[in-house]
Amino acid sequence: MKSRSKSLLFLLYLVMRKLNSSLFFVSAIVILFFSFCDKKKTNTTTTTSSTEPSTSAPTNTIIIIGTVIPNSTVVAYEQNGPKNNMTVTGSATITNPATQNSSLLVGGAGWSNPSCASTNSLVLKAINGNIDVTINFLFPPTTGTYAIAPNNPGPQACTMTVLNAPNQPAGIMWYGKTGQVVVNVTATSINATFNGVLCTQQNFNFPTVGVSGNISCN
Repeated sequence: MKSRSKSLLFLLYLVMRKLNSSLFFVSAIVILFFSFCDKKKTNTTTTTSSTEPSTSAPTNTIIIIGTVIPNSTVVAYEQNGPKNNMTVTGSATITNPATQNSSLLVGGAGWSNPSCASTNSLVLKAINGNIDVTINFLFPPTTGTYAIAPNNPGPQACTMTVLNAPNQPAGIMWYGKTGQVVVNVTATSINATFNGVLCTQQNFNFPTVGVSGNISCN
């Protein structure tokens, strides 16, 4: 009986060993198969994404070919829709409407001053008809000398603009570039005097308007 039992156990051992080897072999085949499928899927996805057109936001491209003259503007209009390309060729030039230098004397008969020192205004203005001369300060002005600043006023600098300077085309704004303004402030009045302040247009350095005179406010 014992011998027979041992024989049966040994036979069972051989069968289990055979089964384990078969399962290992089958498992290996299954793992290799899925690995190959995943790799193929990855490669296919990469290839597809690299060849399909992009679905991102529409792209509008404008290419400007030619010479753009200084102080000029080239106007282009974009088409609607994805990946529209437009090419603009040529150049555009802004023509200077003024052709000669002139001068302006501010103050005296016919001039009015709508701003006053009592308001601590940052602006001094003189008007004669359609001519408008404006001086801007960073702080309420005090007695002293202020340099003309071409862009923005500073602690010891002011800006000057002239609209509709005489003997120049109407509607042009002129901007002070160089010069000085001497300010005298009392308890009841303010007086700004200037001589030969050079003004030009924003986009052209010629011609010029020389501005002299004074702006007073009581």
